Amino acid sequence: MDTTDRGRLKQHLISWATASPLAGPVGSGGVGTLVLADPAHIPAVMAAGLVGPRTLLLASDDATGVLAPAVGYHGSLTEAGDEFSNGQDFFLQTHAYAASPFMTVFGPTVVRVFDQSDFEAFLADADRALAEGVFPDFLITSSVVLADAAALTGAHAPADGPALRLYADRDGQVSTSPTGAVLGTVHDSLANLTERFARTGPGAAALDAAVPAEAREAALLARPFLPRYLEAVAALCSLMARGVTGLRVSGFGSRLTPGLAAAGADLADPTLPLVLYGDQDTYVVVGSRLFSIDRHAAQTLERVLATSGEAGDLVSADQLDQLDQLLVRHDLTLPVPVRVPAAAR
Repeated sequence: MDTTDRGRLKQHLISWATASPLAGPVGSGGVGTLVLADPAHIPAVMAAGLVGPRTLLLASDDATGVLAPAVGYHGSLTEAGDEFSNGQDFFLQTHAYAASPFMTVFGPTVVRVFDQSDFEAFLADADRALAEGVFPDFLITSSVVLADAAALTGAHAPADGPALRLYADRDGQVSTSPTGAVLGTVHDSLANLTERFARTGPGAAALDAAVPAEAREAALLARPFLPRYLEAVAALCSLMARGVTGLRVSGFGSRLTPGLAAAGADLADPTLPLVLYGDQDTYVVVGSRLFSIDRHAAQTLERVLATSGEAGDLVSADQLDQLDQLLVRHDLTLPVPVRVPAAAR
Protein backbone atom coordinates (compact mmCIF):
# COMPACT_ATOMS: atom_id res chain seq x y z
CA MET A 1 0.00 0.00 0.00
CA ASP A 2 1.35 3.42 -0.99
CA THR A 3 1.39 6.01 1.75
CA THR A 4 0.70 9.71 2.01
CA ASP A 5 1.23 12.40 4.63
CA ARG A 6 -1.21 11.99 7.52
CA GLY A 7 -2.07 15.69 7.67
CA ARG A 8 -2.74 15.87 3.94
CA LEU A 9 -4.86 12.72 4.11
CA LYS A 10 -7.01 14.11 6.92
CA GLN A 11 -7.50 17.43 5.15
CA HIS A 12 -8.58 15.74 1.93
CA LEU A 13 -10.95 13.34 3.66
CA ILE A 14 -12.69 16.16 5.53
CA SER A 15 -12.98 18.14 2.30
CA TRP A 16 -14.32 15.07 0.49
CA ALA A 17 -16.97 14.43 3.16
CA THR A 18 -18.06 18.02 3.79
CA ALA A 19 -17.36 19.92 0.53
CA SER A 20 -15.11 22.30 2.43
CA PRO A 21 -12.35 23.87 0.32
CA LEU A 22 -8.83 22.53 0.36
CA ALA A 23 -6.09 24.76 1.74
CA GLY A 24 -4.42 25.26 -1.65
CA PRO A 25 -5.59 25.38 -5.27
CA VAL A 26 -6.62 22.06 -6.72
CA GLY A 27 -4.58 22.50 -9.86
CA SER A 28 -5.50 22.38 -13.50
CA GLY A 29 -7.31 19.39 -14.94
CA GLY A 30 -7.72 17.30 -11.81
CA VAL A 31 -10.08 16.60 -8.93
CA GLY A 32 -9.09 17.62 -5.40
CA THR A 33 -10.00 14.28 -3.85
CA LEU A 34 -11.09 11.23 -5.83
CA VAL A 35 -12.19 8.07 -4.00
CA LEU A 36 -12.54 4.79 -5.89
CA ALA A 37 -14.40 1.83 -4.46
CA ASP A 38 -12.64 -0.43 -6.97
CA PRO A 39 -8.95 -0.04 -7.90
CA ALA A 40 -9.76 -1.49 -11.34
CA HIS A 41 -11.00 2.00 -12.27
CA ILE A 42 -7.60 3.66 -11.81
CA PRO A 43 -6.65 3.46 -15.51
CA ALA A 44 -10.04 4.89 -16.54
CA VAL A 45 -9.88 7.96 -14.30
CA MET A 46 -6.29 8.56 -15.36
CA ALA A 47 -7.25 8.38 -19.05
CA ALA A 48 -10.25 10.70 -18.44
CA GLY A 49 -7.94 13.37 -16.99
CA LEU A 50 -9.56 13.31 -13.54
CA VAL A 51 -6.18 13.00 -11.80
CA GLY A 52 -4.05 16.15 -11.71
CA PRO A 53 -0.84 17.16 -9.98
CA ARG A 54 -2.56 17.99 -6.66
CA THR A 55 -5.18 15.20 -6.73
CA LEU A 56 -5.31 12.76 -3.85
CA LEU A 57 -6.49 9.54 -5.48
CA LEU A 58 -7.69 6.95 -2.97
CA ALA A 59 -8.52 3.41 -4.03
CA SER A 60 -9.82 0.51 -1.98
CA ASP A 61 -6.92 -1.86 -1.53
CA ASP A 62 -7.48 -5.47 -2.53
CA ALA A 63 -5.04 -8.29 -1.90
CA THR A 64 -2.85 -7.29 -4.84
CA GLY A 65 -2.47 -3.61 -3.92
CA VAL A 66 -3.22 -0.54 -6.03
CA LEU A 67 -1.44 1.13 -8.90
CA ALA A 68 0.43 4.40 -8.54
CA PRO A 69 -0.38 7.25 -8.21
CA ALA A 70 -3.29 5.96 -6.12
CA VAL A 71 -3.05 5.61 -2.36
CA GLY A 72 -4.61 2.41 -1.09
CA TYR A 73 -6.95 2.16 1.86
CA HIS A 74 -8.63 -0.60 3.85
CA GLY A 75 -12.24 -0.61 4.97
CA SER A 76 -14.81 1.82 3.66
CA LEU A 77 -15.68 5.51 3.54
CA THR A 78 -19.24 4.84 2.42
CA GLU A 79 -20.67 2.13 4.68
CA ALA A 80 -22.36 2.94 7.99
CA GLY A 81 -20.47 1.44 10.91
CA ASP A 82 -17.34 0.76 8.86
CA GLU A 83 -13.87 2.19 9.29
CA PHE A 84 -11.31 3.61 6.85
CA SER A 85 -7.64 2.92 7.47
CA ASN A 86 -4.54 4.00 5.59
CA GLY A 87 -2.77 0.88 6.77
CA GLN A 88 -0.63 2.84 9.21
CA ASP A 89 -1.86 5.07 12.02
CA PHE A 90 -4.91 6.88 10.65
CA PHE A 91 -8.46 5.61 11.12
CA LEU A 92 -11.76 7.25 10.20
CA GLN A 93 -15.13 5.91 11.30
CA THR A 94 -18.39 6.44 9.43
CA HIS A 95 -21.67 6.52 11.38
CA ALA A 96 -25.25 6.78 10.20
CA TYR A 97 -26.88 9.88 11.65
CA ALA A 98 -29.79 8.09 13.35
CA ALA A 99 -27.45 5.59 15.02
CA SER A 100 -24.90 8.18 16.16
CA PRO A 101 -26.40 8.87 19.62
CA PHE A 102 -25.85 5.20 20.42
CA MET A 103 -22.34 4.87 18.99
CA THR A 104 -19.05 5.42 20.78
CA VAL A 105 -16.68 7.89 19.14
CA PHE A 106 -13.11 6.60 19.37
CA GLY A 107 -11.47 9.08 17.00
CA PRO A 108 -12.12 11.02 13.77
CA THR A 109 -15.68 10.27 12.69
CA VAL A 110 -17.90 11.24 9.78
CA VAL A 111 -21.63 11.27 10.51
CA ARG A 112 -23.61 10.83 7.33
CA VAL A 113 -27.29 10.92 6.31
CA PHE A 114 -27.76 7.67 4.43
CA ASP A 115 -31.54 7.54 4.11
CA GLN A 116 -34.85 9.18 5.00
CA SER A 117 -34.76 7.96 8.61
CA ASP A 118 -31.36 9.59 9.09
CA PHE A 119 -32.69 12.81 7.58
CA GLU A 120 -35.73 12.80 9.86
CA ALA A 121 -33.46 12.27 12.89
CA PHE A 122 -31.35 15.24 11.78
CA LEU A 123 -34.46 17.42 11.44
CA ALA A 124 -35.78 16.31 14.83
CA ASP A 125 -32.49 17.29 16.48
CA ALA A 126 -32.56 20.68 14.78
CA ASP A 127 -36.19 21.27 15.80
CA ARG A 128 -35.39 20.39 19.39
CA ALA A 129 -32.41 22.73 19.42
CA LEU A 130 -34.61 25.57 18.16
CA ALA A 131 -37.38 24.92 20.67
CA GLU A 132 -35.40 23.87 23.75
CA GLY A 133 -31.81 24.94 23.14
CA VAL A 134 -30.63 21.32 23.42
CA PHE A 135 -28.01 20.25 20.88
CA PRO A 136 -27.06 16.60 20.21
CA ASP A 137 -23.95 15.68 22.17
CA PHE A 138 -22.35 13.64 19.39
CA LEU A 139 -22.64 16.49 16.92
CA ILE A 140 -20.75 19.00 19.06
CA THR A 141 -17.84 16.61 19.63
CA SER A 142 -14.65 18.03 18.14
CA SER A 143 -13.66 14.78 16.40
CA VAL A 144 -16.99 14.50 14.54
CA VAL A 145 -17.86 16.11 11.20
CA LEU A 146 -21.26 16.08 9.51
CA ALA A 147 -21.10 15.03 5.88
CA ASP A 148 -22.74 17.25 3.25
CA ALA A 149 -23.95 19.77 5.81
CA ALA A 150 -24.69 22.43 3.19
CA ALA A 151 -27.02 20.10 1.31
CA LEU A 152 -28.77 19.21 4.56
CA THR A 153 -29.53 22.84 5.36
CA GLY A 154 -29.74 24.60 2.02
CA ALA A 155 -26.60 26.62 2.76
CA HIS A 156 -24.21 27.62 -0.01
CA ALA A 157 -21.03 25.56 -0.43
CA PRO A 158 -19.09 27.61 -2.99
CA ALA A 159 -16.21 25.14 -3.32
CA ASP A 160 -18.38 22.09 -4.00
CA GLY A 161 -18.36 20.33 -7.33
CA PRO A 162 -16.48 17.71 -9.32
CA ALA A 163 -13.29 19.80 -9.29
CA LEU A 164 -13.24 19.45 -5.49
CA ARG A 165 -14.41 15.89 -4.85
CA LEU A 166 -15.65 12.77 -6.59
CA TYR A 167 -16.63 9.24 -5.63
CA ALA A 168 -16.76 6.27 -8.01
CA ASP A 169 -18.67 3.19 -6.87
CA ARG A 170 -17.81 -0.39 -7.83
CA ASP A 171 -19.84 -0.08 -11.04
CA GLY A 172 -17.86 2.99 -12.08
CA GLN A 173 -20.70 5.44 -11.51
CA VAL A 174 -19.47 8.83 -10.38
CA SER A 175 -20.97 11.39 -8.00
CA THR A 176 -19.64 14.11 -5.73
CA SER A 177 -20.89 12.21 -2.69
CA PRO A 178 -21.69 8.54 -2.07
CA THR A 179 -25.24 9.60 -1.20
CA GLY A 180 -25.64 11.89 -4.21
CA ALA A 181 -27.01 11.81 -7.73
CA VAL A 182 -25.00 10.00 -10.40
CA LEU A 183 -23.24 12.52 -12.65
CA GLY A 184 -21.54 10.11 -15.03
CA THR A 185 -18.94 7.37 -15.11
CA VAL A 186 -15.19 6.99 -14.59
CA HIS A 187 -14.78 7.55 -18.33
CA ASP A 188 -16.26 11.07 -18.28
CA SER A 189 -14.11 14.17 -18.37
CA LEU A 190 -14.09 16.71 -15.56
CA ALA A 191 -15.74 19.24 -17.88
CA ASN A 192 -18.67 16.90 -18.59
CA LEU A 193 -19.10 16.02 -14.93
CA THR A 194 -18.99 19.69 -13.96
CA GLU A 195 -21.64 20.57 -16.55
CA ARG A 196 -23.94 17.82 -15.22
CA PHE A 197 -23.31 18.99 -11.65
CA ALA A 198 -24.43 22.48 -12.62
CA ARG A 199 -27.65 21.09 -14.09
CA THR A 200 -28.30 18.77 -11.14
CA GLY A 201 -27.60 21.31 -8.38
CA PRO A 202 -25.34 20.88 -5.34
CA GLY A 203 -28.05 19.65 -2.98
CA ALA A 204 -29.22 16.92 -5.32
CA ALA A 205 -25.65 16.03 -6.25
CA ALA A 206 -24.88 15.41 -2.59
CA LEU A 207 -28.09 13.79 -1.28
CA ASP A 208 -30.49 12.61 -3.98
CA ALA A 209 -29.55 8.95 -3.55
CA ALA A 210 -30.35 9.17 0.18
CA VAL A 211 -33.31 11.55 0.47
CA PRO A 212 -36.00 12.24 -2.16
CA ALA A 213 -35.56 15.76 -3.50
CA GLU A 214 -39.16 16.73 -2.76
CA ALA A 215 -38.90 15.70 0.89
CA ARG A 216 -35.59 17.48 1.38
CA GLU A 217 -36.74 20.69 -0.30
CA ALA A 218 -40.01 20.79 1.68
CA ALA A 219 -38.16 20.27 4.97
CA LEU A 220 -35.65 23.03 4.22
CA LEU A 221 -38.37 25.45 3.14
CA ALA A 222 -40.15 24.91 6.45
CA ARG A 223 -36.92 25.43 8.43
CA PRO A 224 -35.07 28.57 7.33
CA PHE A 225 -33.07 28.40 10.58
CA LEU A 226 -31.14 25.26 9.57
CA PRO A 227 -27.99 27.00 8.25
CA ARG A 228 -27.74 29.03 11.47
CA TYR A 229 -28.34 25.86 13.47
CA LEU A 230 -25.21 24.30 12.00
CA GLU A 231 -23.27 27.52 12.62
CA ALA A 232 -24.32 27.18 16.25
CA VAL A 233 -23.21 23.53 16.25
CA ALA A 234 -19.80 24.58 14.90
CA ALA A 235 -19.48 27.32 17.53
CA LEU A 236 -20.34 24.95 20.38
CA CYS A 237 -17.89 22.41 19.01
CA SER A 238 -15.12 25.01 18.84
CA LEU A 239 -15.72 26.12 22.43
CA MET A 240 -15.96 22.54 23.67
CA ALA A 241 -12.56 21.84 22.12
CA ARG A 242 -11.28 24.66 24.36
CA GLY A 243 -12.86 23.07 27.43
CA VAL A 244 -15.85 25.44 27.55
CA THR A 245 -19.12 23.55 28.02
CA GLY A 246 -22.66 24.14 29.25
CA LEU A 247 -23.30 27.11 26.96
CA ARG A 248 -26.58 28.25 25.46
CA VAL A 249 -26.97 29.83 22.03
CA SER A 250 -29.03 32.98 21.65
CA GLY A 251 -32.22 32.31 19.69
CA PHE A 252 -32.20 28.58 20.29
CA GLY A 253 -34.67 28.03 23.09
CA SER A 254 -33.74 31.18 25.01
CA ARG A 255 -32.10 34.60 24.96
CA LEU A 256 -29.53 36.22 27.18
CA THR A 257 -31.73 39.33 27.43
CA PRO A 258 -34.71 38.81 29.77
CA GLY A 259 -38.02 39.17 27.93
CA LEU A 260 -36.51 39.06 24.43
CA ALA A 261 -38.33 36.51 22.30
CA ALA A 262 -36.27 33.50 21.25
CA ALA A 263 -37.68 33.70 17.73
CA GLY A 264 -36.02 36.56 15.87
CA ALA A 265 -34.78 37.83 12.55
CA ASP A 266 -31.28 36.52 13.20
CA LEU A 267 -32.36 32.88 13.02
CA ALA A 268 -32.65 32.99 9.24
CA ASP A 269 -29.20 34.51 8.61
CA PRO A 270 -26.19 32.24 9.22
CA THR A 271 -23.74 35.08 8.48
CA LEU A 272 -24.70 37.09 11.57
CA PRO A 273 -22.64 36.84 14.76
CA LEU A 274 -23.69 34.26 17.32
CA VAL A 275 -24.04 35.09 21.01
CA LEU A 276 -23.27 32.17 23.33
CA TYR A 277 -23.54 32.38 27.08
CA GLY A 278 -23.32 30.42 30.31
CA ASP A 279 -23.97 31.37 33.90
CA GLN A 280 -20.88 33.60 33.96
CA ASP A 281 -19.12 33.89 30.60
CA THR A 282 -20.41 35.29 27.32
CA TYR A 283 -18.93 34.82 23.86
CA VAL A 284 -19.42 36.02 20.32
CA VAL A 285 -18.61 33.81 17.34
CA VAL A 286 -18.29 35.28 13.85
CA GLY A 287 -17.31 32.64 11.31
CA SER A 288 -14.07 31.12 12.57
CA ARG A 289 -13.45 33.98 15.03
CA LEU A 290 -14.28 33.65 18.71
CA PHE A 291 -13.92 36.15 21.53
CA SER A 292 -15.20 36.79 25.01
CA ILE A 293 -17.54 39.77 25.43
CA ASP A 294 -19.00 41.84 28.26
CA ARG A 295 -22.46 40.57 29.19
CA HIS A 296 -24.18 43.94 28.73
CA ALA A 297 -22.57 44.42 25.34
CA ALA A 298 -23.69 40.92 24.39
CA GLN A 299 -27.26 41.79 25.31
CA THR A 300 -27.11 44.91 23.12
CA LEU A 301 -25.73 42.88 20.23
CA GLU A 302 -28.39 40.24 20.75
CA ARG A 303 -31.19 42.83 20.62
CA VAL A 304 -29.83 44.37 17.44
CA LEU A 305 -29.47 40.99 15.72
CA ALA A 306 -32.85 39.65 16.83
CA THR A 307 -34.65 42.75 15.53
CA SER A 308 -32.64 43.02 12.29
CA GLY A 309 -31.43 46.46 13.37
CA GLU A 310 -34.88 47.75 14.35
CA ALA A 311 -33.84 47.95 18.00
CA GLY A 312 -36.27 50.74 18.83
CA ASP A 313 -36.59 51.31 22.56
CA LEU A 314 -34.69 48.09 23.33
CA VAL A 315 -31.30 49.81 23.20
CA SER A 316 -30.01 53.31 23.89
CA ALA A 317 -27.55 55.38 21.91
CA ASP A 318 -24.99 54.92 24.69
CA GLN A 319 -25.36 51.15 24.52
CA LEU A 320 -24.87 51.23 20.77
CA ASP A 321 -21.78 53.39 21.15
CA GLN A 322 -20.31 50.91 23.61
CA LEU A 323 -21.09 48.05 21.25
CA ASP A 324 -19.49 49.92 18.35
CA GLN A 325 -16.31 50.43 20.36
CA LEU A 326 -16.16 46.74 21.16
CA LEU A 327 -16.65 45.75 17.53
CA VAL A 328 -13.99 48.21 16.38
CA ARG A 329 -11.50 46.64 18.80
CA HIS A 330 -12.16 43.30 17.15
CA ASP A 331 -12.21 44.75 13.62
CA LEU A 332 -15.84 43.80 13.05
CA THR A 333 -18.82 45.57 11.58
CA LEU A 334 -22.46 44.64 11.96
CA PRO A 335 -23.98 43.40 8.70
CA VAL A 336 -27.34 44.99 9.63
CA PRO A 337 -28.08 48.72 9.76
CA VAL A 338 -29.08 49.87 13.23
CA ARG A 339 -31.89 52.37 13.63
CA VAL A 340 -32.62 53.98 16.98
CA PRO A 341 -35.34 56.63 17.37
CA ALA A 342 -34.04 60.18 17.72
CA ALA A 343 -35.71 60.43 21.13
CA ALA A 344 -33.33 57.77 22.42
CA ARG A 345 -30.26 59.75 21.37
